[in-house]
Amino acid sequence: MVYPKVSIIMTSYNKPLTVGLTIESIIAQTLSDWELFVMDDNSDQLTVDIIKGYLGDKRIRYFNSMVADEERYKKTRYAVLINQAIRQCTGKYIIYVTDDVIYKEEKLKTMVEILENDPKICIAYNSQLKLTMDEKMNILSELILPADDVLRDAAHRVDHCSVMHTKELADRVNNRYHSYWPEQPIYWYNADSAFWKRLNEWEPFYPIHSILEVSYETVSSFQQLKAYLPDKLPNGLLVKALKDDIYLIENQKRRWIAPKEFNQLKYRKDLVISIPSPFLYQYQEGPPIDHKIYSIGNIPNERLVQEKETSAIYYLEKNKKRYIPNQKAFQKFRFNMKDIVPIDKAVLDKIALGIPLSGVFELGSKLPEGIIFSYRKSLYWSINGSLHPINRKVLQRLNKHKQKPVQLKYDEFTRLKIGPAIVWEFIGENGKRNSI
Repeated sequence: MVYPKVSIIMTSYNKPLTVGLTIESIIAQTLSDWELFVMDDNSDQLTVDIIKGYLGDKRIRYFNSMVADEERYKKTRYAVLINQAIRQCTGKYIIYVTDDVIYKEEKLKTMVEILENDPKICIAYNSQLKLTMDEKMNILSELILPADDVLRDAAHRVDHCSVMHTKELADRVNNRYHSYWPEQPIYWYNADSAFWKRLNEWEPFYPIHSILEVSYETVSSFQQLKAYLPDKLPNGLLVKALKDDIYLIENQKRRWIAPKEFNQLKYRKDLVISIPSPFLYQYQEGPPIDHKIYSIGNIPNERLVQEKETSAIYYLEKNKKRYIPNQKAFQKFRFNMKDIVPIDKAVLDKIALGIPLSGVFELGSKLPEGIIFSYRKSLYWSINGSLHPINRKVLQRLNKHKQKPVQLKYDEFTRLKIGPAIVWEFIGENGKRNSI
């Protein structure tokens, strides 16, 4: 049997531990007539050097987007790269792989034989073994994603590394939609599912029961990082991307926190959340949180501070200090003595005085920023003096579930303003915009 060429599209971004293994699994395929497009999204030098070590194989073509970090969030980056590659594909069939997936050596041959032997099949998908790994690549769990059924609605049911389809079918999609994969940022979480819906307008997905690849899903896998993450992060969050640098989201900018100040300001590492790099870089860089904050009085907000000379306690918010006059107010908002940061009076004198915090809610009371409240079974985040509803899963994703909520009584709740909900938006199985 003469096998037609297969075009393999591999997207890559900062996975030096696995990217070489992925490429080697392709080189080891029993079907040899393939072309590999390594579509790298401006990875770090270590990752790039590993990729370049395989470019002696003439079947491998390497492209580096050189995208600037501050541009990443504007489009669904992996969809952009895939679309660029599809336009250059010369194979009869197209297949996908990410930089943390390892092909079984018979994968290409098995899938091509299925498509070649049955003219009615234009799309095939296989079973996949998914391994969830920790940061040290230890296996935490195993899951088999089976390929059992002919799917006329494959969206949200098939991983894109398990799919092979004809180039001709992809071109039909492009002719109708003027693109292959959708690139709008709303599709960051599931652009593959949107493309599957397009393919399903013509053809079903036919199953191959064999497990033909292993997916190594780590804590830094995009699908895990994006789930339940609001597009606009509330101020006061501690965040990090792939690197170890930690930032504070403040005034909708990212402030880098020096390690020494991280400890001095009594931040907790268990409250730091990991987010995809594109979402970090959509926030412009603000002034760093380093030793200079004391000389200029630029202490970060949402910190409890105590004036060393007088023992007066304040809550910092919106670049002002709000005096906490008594234990009742301190306890009302569930503040913790362990979080108090002692600071010289001369430093605090540089910060404007705000409205004192009161433990009694009156009509028009100004809530402290960044506090979690609960009323009945609903949760709220205080922003700009209002209560903003938030789903429990979103709250957990933002690590705010570790903050004990302030319980509100009916007469308190009815005196407070309710603002827009903090939500995670995504394209659901119905193909429409959904939110949680």
